[in-house]
Amino acid sequence: MDNKNFPELKKLIFDADLSFSEKEDLAWLFAEATEEEVQAAIDLFKEDQVWIKKISDNYHTKKIALLADDAEMWKKILEEEEKMLKKKEK
Repeated sequence: MDNKNFPELKKLIFDADLSFSEKEDLAWLFAEATEEEVQAAIDLFKEDQVWIKKISDNYHTKKIALLADDAEMWKKILEEEEKMLKKKEK
């Protein structure tokens, strides 16, 4: 991993009000992200730290849906993501 922005993102994540395991999982999620993806996450998290919790919760919900092999749950997650993104754009 050779992303110069990752330490800044990791600090934002580890300063958030999440459990230690949630912080670790979220950091691992971004561990192989491109610099552009990491920078976009930094910008989002700096804009409003509520997004750290939202992204973490969404990630964990997706893991549960995948482990359960629940297509309906996955569909609902994607619908909620779409709503969040549309709301963010306003």
